Amino acid sequence: MEVIELDSDFGNEFTGVLCDKRGKVPGYMGELFRSGLSICSRGMPLIRTLEVSLSPILLSEARNFGLSNDWIQALDEKDPVRRQVLCVEGCYAGSKAENILKQSDMLLAVNKELITCFHDIENACQALEECGDNDGKLKITIFRQGCEVDLLVGTDVRDGNGTTQAINWCGCLVQDSHPAVRSLGFLPEEGYGVYVTKWSRGSPADRYFLGAVIWIVHVNGKPTPDLDAFANVVKELGPDECVRVKTVDLDGKPQVQTLKQDLHYWPTWELRFDPDTAMWRKNTINVLDSIHG
Repeated sequence: MEVIELDSDFGNEFTGVLCDKRGKVPGYMGELFRSGLSICSRGMPLIRTLEVSLSPILLSEARNFGLSNDWIQALDEKDPVRRQVLCVEGCYAGSKAENILKQSDMLLAVNKELITCFHDIENACQALEECGDNDGKLKITIFRQGCEVDLLVGTDVRDGNGTTQAINWCGCLVQDSHPAVRSLGFLPEEGYGVYVTKWSRGSPADRYFLGAVIWIVHVNGKPTPDLDAFANVVKELGPDECVRVKTVDLDGKPQVQTLKQDLHYWPTWELRFDPDTAMWRKNTINVLDSIHG
């Protein structure tokens, strides 16, 4: 996402589009609503992306970090309006770019083509789809610690569905790690875990201090690498059973907690999105009346 910031404050109620001199719309202000659009017939498209957080820095700043005058001049001639270079803030956890690109790397060119904005990266990723004899990797020239380096960096293919499954267990909402979490560049050292996004007051999670923004990696010693595995573990738990949960927070600190379910007031249920009907469906996983028949 490329953001345009305005110097003038038009207020929260002002909406509209931003146009350049030719009438082209590069962005919008306020909220746009789209109604009645169904994805059932056409499905959600797959997008090839470089899962890296980037931020622009001015060429004058890049010069202070040692970028050569030749590169400064070439980038300035390519984009005399922005006069910027893209700098790596971090890689998405679990992405193919992870452990290849590093923080503060300056992206200079992709496949020998200069890049100065996010759209250049999108075009390069799209070009991979149009070329049938590639392995999904970009040839990226970077500037790192005073040196120019050529790297082969893998890309990832994602859909636009976002979160399609969530489980409410003991009053906390559990889902797979969504992009906003992976953009922090961290996953538990186990390499897996289901992510707790929120919890409800008065629930067992609240009473036993099982908070949000953590990963659950084990339940009663059994690994929970994904939501299906998590569901298989929690559906076998009894109503009065003490449950031992291992969690990892965003700083990588592990913790083991014990709680007891309340399946009468806080049953375990699942929400799952059906892309064929574009509808969410609720399924009961574990409730008091269903225990042992």
